[in-house]
Amino acid sequence: MPKVRDAARTVARAVSVALLCTVVVGCAVWASGSWADAARRQVLVEQEDMLQFAPSPEVPDPGFPRGPQEVAQRLPDPDTSGDIAVLVHRDGTSEDWRVTTRYRLRLRADDPLVETLRTDPNLINEVLYVVPGGFVSGRAAGILDSTDASVDNLAGLPEWCTVSQPADGGRITVTAERTVTTGASQIDFPLAEPVPDGDEGVVPRLPGRWTWRIDVPREWGLRTTERPAVQTARSVRLRLTERRGAANVAAQIIDSEPPAADARAVEEAVPTIASRHQALVSLLALFLTASAALAAFRHGPTHPSGTERHPRAVVLSTCLLVIAAVGALVWDLYEPKWSVLGWMWGSVLVDSASMEKQPLPIETHTQAVLLGTLLFVLPVVAVAVGHRLRTSLPPPAGPALAVAAPAPVLVLLFRVMGGPDWQAPALRCLAAASVAAAATFGLLRLQPWWPEVRHWAVPLAAAVWAGVASVVVLQVVPRDLWRAAPGFDLAFTRPALVASWPAVFLLLAPWVAVLLLLARELAAPVPATRWRGAALGLLLVCALLPWWTPLSESVYVEPPPTSDLFLQLMGQSPGEALLIGIRVMAPTLQLIWLVVVALLLLHLRDRGRTPRHWHPGARASCVLLLVLAASSTVIGAPDSWLPYWTTGAALTAAWGGGLLLLPRGRAAQAARLHARTGAAHARLVADLARALLFAEGRHRFLTSSRATLADTSLPADTWDATWQSLKEPTATDAARETTRLRAAALGSSAGRSAWTNGGTATAATALLTLPWSVWTASQAHGYSGIPEAVTVAGGPTCVWLAHGFTYGYLYPWLRGSSPVAKAGWMWIVMSTVQVLLLVPKLQMPDESTTLSVFLLLAQSTVMALGLGLYWEIRLVRRADLLWGHIRNFRRLSSLATPVSAVLVAALAAAVTVLATAWANDVTAPVQTPSPSQTPSPSASSPP
Repeated sequence: MPKVRDAARTVARAVSVALLCTVVVGCAVWASGSWADAARRQVLVEQEDMLQFAPSPEVPDPGFPRGPQEVAQRLPDPDTSGDIAVLVHRDGTSEDWRVTTRYRLRLRADDPLVETLRTDPNLINEVLYVVPGGFVSGRAAGILDSTDASVDNLAGLPEWCTVSQPADGGRITVTAERTVTTGASQIDFPLAEPVPDGDEGVVPRLPGRWTWRIDVPREWGLRTTERPAVQTARSVRLRLTERRGAANVAAQIIDSEPPAADARAVEEAVPTIASRHQALVSLLALFLTASAALAAFRHGPTHPSGTERHPRAVVLSTCLLVIAAVGALVWDLYEPKWSVLGWMWGSVLVDSASMEKQPLPIETHTQAVLLGTLLFVLPVVAVAVGHRLRTSLPPPAGPALAVAAPAPVLVLLFRVMGGPDWQAPALRCLAAASVAAAATFGLLRLQPWWPEVRHWAVPLAAAVWAGVASVVVLQVVPRDLWRAAPGFDLAFTRPALVASWPAVFLLLAPWVAVLLLLARELAAPVPATRWRGAALGLLLVCALLPWWTPLSESVYVEPPPTSDLFLQLMGQSPGEALLIGIRVMAPTLQLIWLVVVALLLLHLRDRGRTPRHWHPGARASCVLLLVLAASSTVIGAPDSWLPYWTTGAALTAAWGGGLLLLPRGRAAQAARLHARTGAAHARLVADLARALLFAEGRHRFLTSSRATLADTSLPADTWDATWQSLKEPTATDAARETTRLRAAALGSSAGRSAWTNGGTATAATALLTLPWSVWTASQAHGYSGIPEAVTVAGGPTCVWLAHGFTYGYLYPWLRGSSPVAKAGWMWIVMSTVQVLLLVPKLQMPDESTTLSVFLLLAQSTVMALGLGLYWEIRLVRRADLLWGHIRNFRRLSSLATPVSAVLVAALAAAVTVLATAWANDVTAPVQTPSPSQTPSPSASSPP
């Protein structure tokens, strides 16, 4: 019967969890649909308002300049929109290139051009001639073609088009395409130049939304004279507005060795399948290493064989993660229109005007779920779990409700930003979140088959409330526009401008609140009063916001000052642009990384201030710190580091290296060494100095007594008595005894606390790696803010500092018997991680692989060797002795290790620099500029 009751209880728990998930997901889906419908109505209302107050199209007078293209008759209506896409790809297996130019126009049904093109499709070349960017794109194709482009200005433009009309009578879509084959190495698109009308005049720039885009393979680079709307390593996207001054774009070959052709990459202008699968592998490695490092904090039951068994939750989570990764891989292989793995590569900017006839893309809903979970749900769970782990008491309701409070306030602020039209969606959002939270609280509080979760009813209900509300509102940021007079442009209302500022701050408020609440529990110097804590939280939010490099672009509505912040934090420019891609998640991940690292260091400080005592989770905490340090660059710029399998290997090496440096079998010995007092350490160091002194005395006596013993000036019995007197104070096996004394004397913490040793080692590491840190700081321009600069530009420095802190904090636990030997093991692990993380940076065209790798290894060698020698000096000075009492510098063997390493590093650095400079001057006198890597010029590229 007990087994039947246990089975029934398990079934009841599973049914209750499934029912609860159904209710929560149903509420979120219902409210999300209402919010998306409101966003679509907002776009329709704005476009209707623009059409209502738009000036009537000017009818050209008889004196309008008329060229051979009959410009006046081919001008579309003012509200016409369109896009031009230029795709450069390899022509099969030959050495030529294919340049495909695709044109797409969206015309109103009553536009006269529709009937013209429907009856005479070959007139599309005359229409595209007057379209923004059409003449330039066609002229470039005509120049690349074998025909003479100077004979006719229409050469290079398509000579046929297709007209598509939806069943509901919406806008008419006209598409055309032209492909040419060329062996040219450069293509110019002077989009800023005026287009001649053939009669000493220019074609007027048309109003509306016009975009121009070019995608090139990795052998090509791009140059642009002005800042485009979106720029990645292999693509540029421009908005062609009514004003003059668009960018001039040039594409040229930067790599003459073509890779193997990839049909799918050519057609979609996206990374190769192998690269995207590498991104999945790296992301999976990030989750698995973080889960493994966190799992070490929880000690499961012990198996009868004596080994510790991992918790079932960790195994189940790992299996679910692997299943999700395989599902994403299968989806990506069979759904080319929506690429899951392509989302992990970069970012794509989508116009909000596309919601006029189409619903929100599925990637937008996915990003809203991820952002809501990371920004609002995870902080509530973190503050409850943190309190539980520290006090072993049920989590209180107050902190959880305080961390969840920004979510409902954000909904109300978005209602103010959207105006009266958003009142009903906001109320539906609040109602859905309230129903989901009430269902969670009621089910967890009243169910009799799971009594241990009743204490978690309030925190979990608060997390569900914040999650549903945030997932709904983070899909689209609303905006409320007004027009001062019929002749004025649309602008944001004053309430919308005012409400946008606290809305931005509330996006970071939950994690800052978690940091302050848990830091106060960890006895950190945090103000005790509520007002001082709020002021400190406001300062932290201001410091963590991405103020430095804006991502704003030309829009037809003057954006609010917070538009750049919204675009970077959640990929939403209010009512204007939707940024889709993993790049949107970077600021959120950077914020979480900083908070977790700060809390982990506070935890280590709180538990490591007692001398001669370690807390049970010291090893797990330091391994987690090493994993976090290795993941800093991945968190800071996921679109630049995820597409390489070496990133996953680096994260795995960081986790495995931490376990290698801190073997579990040394726990008992390390605890004894760490518990040794300062007096005991001084006695052992004195014994070591005594043993080394007698060993040196025996060595000198053997050397100096050769001549006296040979000329009989020293009797044999006297020599033997002296030799025995020098051997008597030491053991029979003097070499083994000296080794044992060295390990015991130089392997302890010298009576100091773990936190003191860790702080000292970190300071020494920072000083030894100062050249690299200063150089990377000087190169860290173009980053969005402090979090991105710390994680991306300071990635290598974070790895060095984390290993240096672990070296001091758990020094007796490290593998090795002496400070230099321990530093050698640390150098092996640290250099492996650093070199693997350097691979994505070496893909830049202007990076010198040999020089970069060598300088990184040289800096790691200086850091490891310098820290080991300094730690040896520190241990000897603790016993009130001089370093020379332990390491005799008059002997060449004592100087061999440090001096040879320094000399080899210096000579190799000088030779490498000279050889690299000579090779660059001989083989590449003219350096080709490299294209940008992300929409922010340097924001996601390593320093």
